[in-house]
Amino acid sequence: MSSRGSRLPGDSEDTDRHRSEERAEARLSGDLAARFSDYIDAHGAAKSDVVRDALDDFLPSAERSKYVLPADPDLADAYLALAGEEPRTVTVEVAEDILCRESHPNTPKELIRQEVLDPLAATGLVSVRYGTVGVRPLTPRDEILEGTDDE
Repeated sequence: MSSRGSRLPGDSEDTDRHRSEERAEARLSGDLAARFSDYIDAHGAAKSDVVRDALDDFLPSAERSKYVLPADPDLADAYLALAGEEPRTVTVEVAEDILCRESHPNTPKELIRQEVLDPLAATGLVSVRYGTVGVRPLTPRDEILEGTDDE
C-alpha cells in the first residue's frame, strides 16, 4: 500500500503532515453530534478547525496558559480544578471529591491522593498536611515573566 494516497495536495515526502502530526478520529452521536453540526452550520467553520480549537481549549498547555501551571497536563487539570483567585484550604476528602468529579473522573477516589495530590504537592502549588490541602491562588504567567526582564 502506497503512502502517497494519504498525502494532501501540496504535501511532499518531507512535509507529509500524516507522518509529522497526530491524527485523531471520533464518532459523535446524539446531542453532541447535533450541537457540533449546528455549530458548523451556524459559523461556516471547518470541522477539523473546530475539533482542533476545542482540544486546544480542553487540553491545558503550561507554556501557553495565562497562569503558572504544572508542566504535566494531568496535574495542570487537577490544579485548575482546585485553585482560584484566592488561597484556598480544603480537607483532603473534599479535594479528592473535587478531583474525582472535575479533573480525574476515571481515577478511583482511593488513588487520588497517591496519583494526583502527592505529585501536585511536589510542584509547590499545593501542600498536603494534617488532613488538609492548601492551594496557592492562580498566578498570572505575565506577573512571573515581568520579573525576569528587569536584569
